[in-house]
Amino acid sequence: MGTPAHTEFLLHAVTELARSNGSQDFGVRLVELLRKQIRLDAAGLYLYNQSVHTFTLVHAIPAPNVTCEVSQLPAAGTAKEAAIKAGQTLLCDDLLAAGWTEGSLLRQISATISGIVAPLRLTTLTAPPRPIAVMFIGALSNAAFTEQDRSLIETLSATIAPVLQNVLATEERDALRAINSRLVVGSFTIDSLLPATLDLLQRAIPHDMRGLVRFVRSPEGHWFDIVHVDGVAIDLDQLKQFPFDRMAPAEMLATGKPLLLTGQNRERFPERSYIESVGIMSCMLCPLIVRGASYGFLAIGSRRPNAFSERDLSMAEQFGYHLSQAIANLTAYEEIHSLKDQLERENIYLREEIGASVDFKELIGESAALQKTLKAIEQVAPTDSTVLITGETGTGKELAAQAIHHVSPRKTKPLVRVNCAALPPTLIESELFGHEKGAFTNATARKIGRFELANGGTIFLDEVGEIPIELQAKLLRVLEAQELERVGGTHPIKLNVRVLAATNVDLERAVKAGRFRPDLFYRLNVFPLRLPSLRERRNDIPLLAKHFARKYSALHRKSVTRIGASTLKSLQLYDWPGNIRELQHVIERAVIVSQGPVLTIDGLLPQPASDEPAAPGTMAEAERAHILNILGQTNWVLAGRHGAAMRLGMKRSTLQHRMRKLGIRRPTRLS
Repeated sequence: MGTPAHTEFLLHAVTELARSNGSQDFGVRLVELLRKQIRLDAAGLYLYNQSVHTFTLVHAIPAPNVTCEVSQLPAAGTAKEAAIKAGQTLLCDDLLAAGWTEGSLLRQISATISGIVAPLRLTTLTAPPRPIAVMFIGALSNAAFTEQDRSLIETLSATIAPVLQNVLATEERDALRAINSRLVVGSFTIDSLLPATLDLLQRAIPHDMRGLVRFVRSPEGHWFDIVHVDGVAIDLDQLKQFPFDRMAPAEMLATGKPLLLTGQNRERFPERSYIESVGIMSCMLCPLIVRGASYGFLAIGSRRPNAFSERDLSMAEQFGYHLSQAIANLTAYEEIHSLKDQLERENIYLREEIGASVDFKELIGESAALQKTLKAIEQVAPTDSTVLITGETGTGKELAAQAIHHVSPRKTKPLVRVNCAALPPTLIESELFGHEKGAFTNATARKIGRFELANGGTIFLDEVGEIPIELQAKLLRVLEAQELERVGGTHPIKLNVRVLAATNVDLERAVKAGRFRPDLFYRLNVFPLRLPSLRERRNDIPLLAKHFARKYSALHRKSVTRIGASTLKSLQLYDWPGNIRELQHVIERAVIVSQGPVLTIDGLLPQPASDEPAAPGTMAEAERAHILNILGQTNWVLAGRHGAAMRLGMKRSTLQHRMRKLGIRRPTRLS
């Protein structure tokens, strides 16, 4: 037997194999050592997967196609299984006649083959030997090996089993350390985590596809969305034909343990046929636990049966752990960033609110009509009820909304104002509900909508009657369910928002004309609040005029101290189609042109022409007449300090929208 030579060989083998840089290098070195010691034509090293009873090829020579096919055979009935069960090295003078299942494939190499099959087993004092791999050597002739060869291989297998175990552990440690280092140091989004570690994962576990999958709740129950996948195209609609509770992800979710699915142990899962149809013959599913809850799973697949070992599964499970930590960190960062943005947005709104805050002192007047309105505001403000504020243009609907908010329990949260008439129809949905990155052309970043900005506070929808009919259904759902989906989004966002709406059009008439949804009207009209026109509260005009005179005297550094009786009478006699807004602007102009302490309005009020038509009968007609009057005074100049928009107290875009709606067109010039 040559014991001294064999001993020297064993020592050399241990030294050489201990230098291995990973399992693949271990297999290459082992085969080269055997070739120098024993005459052989074929050799291979296979890892044994006890939980699923399969063998995974590490390295083999020659005929790679045949040895690969041998590794993909079910373990049952193979020479490798026989060696595992026997717990010792087997010598076979004629493998083809032995009846093992490898015979049909090995006949492609030679008509006669003999071989030695040896299990590599780890032994401890407290547990029975545990097989971790199988070594095979073969020759293209019968009875090519002796009992001495078998004894040497058996001793070698027992000697190098701990070395292989140490190489596998070192390889796993180094791979996971590199992956963890990259995940910790890098700057990623959740969908870029896998691509960022692809080279490291591929080096540690050779594979053909990988995917990051997130569990979601659907109306039908548990399901999943693909966050990232490459190497294969997966059609989720195809998978939905299978009941989730019988699928592999459901078993993994129920047990909390990873799954190793080979070509032989996945028949119990109904989705197997679809997965194999896209070319995946082996796969591993590893659960991702984020903050103690099931987030989803990592999927790694191969186009070969029996492609993965238990060692691969252990490494994938550890990678899944690091991936879970990275996802938890990213989620926490996104939440902190979102809260920071929310606080910044709220601070902006609160600062604006401080500058524009009002109380009941801003709603000036002693008339019975106004006192009735103030009483209604006192009643509804402490509640979360939706309020529909109506009244002619310029009657102070926004002031009423501010008053309701500032005496409500939500007063410390933002009041977000939205002028629905000023928003272009193509952008109003995005402005109200927000959009996701890539939802449409030029959507280069996520946008938070006005409803989300108002979360916890109040949203004021001014000119709510201008919302397009096709968008009213989505607004109704938001009001009723207190949740929304951003444009391009897939997940609902919970809200806690009080809604105040205002309009100067007759919504009931709009409902009858088909321009406004009746269900949305009834949902908004929970508590109707009508603001009286200035014509209905003429006795309040002196109080309002004096208030505006004091305000603009200080603003423009003028010395106006009083308003003459004749001026006050003229103000009370005028019908004010623009209501308080028009009065406010008339007083400001009077202050600007005043030359002394007494305010006069000579030439500032429109004078009726001798052929003036009858007074308008509806609010729309009154608004149209008023806009035409101001346009005439400004020579149809819309913008600028002296333009019609400034005098009417609205943005130019809002004025242009109102002009289109009311059919106001600039007259053509005569040549």
